[in-house]
Amino acid sequence: MIRYSYHLHNYRHWLSGFSELLQKPAGHRLLTIPSQLGEGGIYAPHLTDGLSGIVMNFRLLDDLVIYHPASTDPGLLVSFDQIRTGDRGIVQLTSTANAQEITLPRNIPVKRAALFFSPSFLKYHIRKDFLEELFQQADKGYKEPLPFEYRQQLEDIFNADPTSPLHHLQIQNRFNSLTEKLLHTLLSRTNFPNPDPSAWARGKEKDLEALKSIVQILSDTQLHKFPSIETLSKKAMMSSTKLKSRFKQIYGMKLYEFYNRHRLEQAKEMLKTGKFSVKQVGVNIGFSNLSNFAKAFKKEFGILPKDVLRNK
Repeated sequence: MIRYSYHLHNYRHWLSGFSELLQKPAGHRLLTIPSQLGEGGIYAPHLTDGLSGIVMNFRLLDDLVIYHPASTDPGLLVSFDQIRTGDRGIVQLTSTANAQEITLPRNIPVKRAALFFSPSFLKYHIRKDFLEELFQQADKGYKEPLPFEYRQQLEDIFNADPTSPLHHLQIQNRFNSLTEKLLHTLLSRTNFPNPDPSAWARGKEKDLEALKSIVQILSDTQLHKFPSIETLSKKAMMSSTKLKSRFKQIYGMKLYEFYNRHRLEQAKEMLKTGKFSVKQVGVNIGFSNLSNFAKAFKKEFGILPKDVLRNK
């Protein structure tokens, strides 16, 4: 039996602790299960401050018991499970205010995507009265069959190509979509006022189309400077406040963060070819200061640009 006890602060920390238990390093937030213990892997994608996710798709040759004690400053945990082929799966909402122990039997495939909302994230992003309702739902043991409309996002998460330069963005986008769907479901079951569904849907669709145009601008490989918020607001036909708010709500990051991450992904792909120097790549994506380029690159990927060239 494998037993893992932890305090859940975020899933990257969780994965680090689990990898130490298995004595198998997790590189680039990915743990591959050693063949002598089972098969598959666990991935902890980078999402946004205070919100962390994990993707489990593995099978162990031994029972796994995972346990966390009660927390005095609790967060919320949402898990989407597809345990076996043909099983509809379940979605659960729990709180770290309560101790929890789960046993995953040996040789049973585990297919789970989960999100952890830290206390700071909840306090900043969710209205106090609705947050209290969410904790009440969690304490009641909210669990229901996995809705059909969640399935495509989950399949996209489990089948995302880790070699794609947009891998992190795809995972993040699908997690955001699942979160929004679940919170709207829970909101609809409370007494809180909700906007007219048809009007809300039309407005949401219009906003999404506008945001897609912003994504295209920020993803343009020929773009060497971040456009002004005013320019982007005019393109989206939104106020700057609404643009920044809606973009972060849908894509889970700020406008500049999206732009910066995309150009750093572009830089990484250029370096992998071995055809360009670090200086050439930095200048190509708009960094006039190579020291700033190296710092930004290491912050995003955990290694320096020159390390990518060395591994060629």
